[in-house]
Amino acid sequence: MNQLRLFLALARTEHLSRAAAEAGLAPATLSHHLAALERSLGTTLFDRSGRGLRLTETGRLLRGFALRIVNEAEAARAAIAEQERAESGTLRLGVIHSFHANLMPGLVAEFLRAHPGIRVEAREMIASAIEQGLLDGELDLGLAFAPAAHPGLGCARLFDEALVLVTARGSPWAGAPPESIPLALLPPRFATRRMIDAALQGRWAPKVVAEVDAIGSILALVRSGAVGTVLSARSVVGEGLDCRAIADPPPMRSAALLWCPARYQSASARAFSALVRARLAEPGGRRGARR
Repeated sequence: MNQLRLFLALARTEHLSRAAAEAGLAPATLSHHLAALERSLGTTLFDRSGRGLRLTETGRLLRGFALRIVNEAEAARAAIAEQERAESGTLRLGVIHSFHANLMPGLVAEFLRAHPGIRVEAREMIASAIEQGLLDGELDLGLAFAPAAHPGLGCARLFDEALVLVTARGSPWAGAPPESIPLALLPPRFATRRMIDAALQGRWAPKVVAEVDAIGSILALVRSGAVGTVLSARSVVGEGLDCRAIADPPPMRSAALLWCPARYQSASARAFSALVRARLAEPGGRRGARR
């Protein structure tokens, strides 16, 4: 493992003396380690060009494996240390906008009171980015939608909420037929927009005049009286707005807790997951369901 770390330092710096200084070794000692690694693999990992180094083809091949091996070793070390302490590290969360604005503050505040040694990083993201972040190991947990688009993710449904038509109180569009109202909607890359399009198909054709990628800006436009919108009921915050059903029965979206079962789940992630389920899961929800 030490030889692989030294190899990666050499690959990054492409200079023996600089890599040795980073590692706190004499250049001759680092050269000895490199030679031992090359002998054990039966190949040459670097071309020596003047005072610099360049990876050979086999060196480039090894670099990918070495990065994964070293990262996995660090993950194992962190997992074991956390198992012993249970109260350290960073919890990385990906959260869609409406949950980030309305649910995260209370959940994070309660979690930090119980686990003051944990650092929480909560990022507002679209649902597809949350799923990719979980798969890539950049996130520990996500708050998005069920079902998860990727079959490799764990998905626990928490609650359902209606998609509603939103207009400004007293505006010309209050009470108007839905199909006549100019709408500002999220762009199609947002899962909520795709849910809206699917929900309205065969019911009425939305008159979309603007696509805006921030819910706060959409609600500001609605308050101006220029447009209406369709959003989840939980997204509608602030005064001066009226919500009504866009169909009977109203179309629903399902909020969900997401995770990647193939990756180690830290003690902090398990604790936050338990908190989310305790505070948000409706009775009868498919807790722990995996897709």
